[in-house]
Amino acid sequence: MKASLRAALAATLAALALAAPLQAQTRLELAERLYERAAIAAQLEPIPAQFAQGLEDYRGKIPDEVIAALVEAGKKSFAEDVLHPEVVTNIAQKMKREDIVKTLDWLDGLTGRRVTLAEAGAAASLGTPAMQAYFESEKKKPPHPKRDAMIAELIRTTRAVEIGAGFIEATSLGIAVGMDASQPVEKRIGVPGLRARLRAAMPPKKLRENVAAMLPPMYGYVYREVSDADLAAYVKFSASPLGQRYSEAAAAALVGALARASVRVGEKMPNVPEKQQI
Repeated sequence: MKASLRAALAATLAALALAAPLQAQTRLELAERLYERAAIAAQLEPIPAQFAQGLEDYRGKIPDEVIAALVEAGKKSFAEDVLHPEVVTNIAQKMKREDIVKTLDWLDGLTGRRVTLAEAGAAASLGTPAMQAYFESEKKKPPHPKRDAMIAELIRTTRAVEIGAGFIEATSLGIAVGMDASQPVEKRIGVPGLRARLRAAMPPKKLRENVAAMLPPMYGYVYREVSDADLAAYVKFSASPLGQRYSEAAAAALVGALARASVRVGEKMPNVPEKQQI
């Protein structure tokens, strides 16, 4: 079946699933709807470009042909359409059916829709001049402790630090795995050895501290157009037992899918000619 036909069929099935009553859908179909309503695709789509950007530091240090191969392998491994079914399946496995239904009820409400719209809209502009301009403008404004407290609580309840660290660890490991795959077989370190090296160079505790420091202004940007009332409602949902179960399942699904994608980078690397090996 051609890729375009598969994509069209998947879109049709997704549309049918979204149109069916929640109670008539399977847990996997509900997880698919949750993926769509939570705009998870918007969070995953920028990753291949971020992976490629991470390789720019290696320009002049390794052959351009190897970098090009790594970029292509990263694009294939971290593609949203590849990660999508893994995340959906993991959510379906980790969340009870009734929890998915109740989470969808919240996401389908007005507050849930407004919050999700803000998240999806900001995902593609993180790290851009627009975000930097927002940071600069915020420096000129008076403190807003109440809103800052809500942002801090949202970061905690949505497990944002773990997800952010997972993104960084996965892309870093993916680059390392791809480079390792470009070496002759007898010189390769292997995934376990690469993980150990990365943990030594980027200790998990220190990485999470750094991510925790970066997230408050970033979240301020993401939710800059969300009202205090909507933000408070989002925090209340995220801190609830249901919200915690949802956040835990979503975080595990995302981090797990990214970890597997990082290993796939090595599998997607072509056989690099001897003269081009690192």
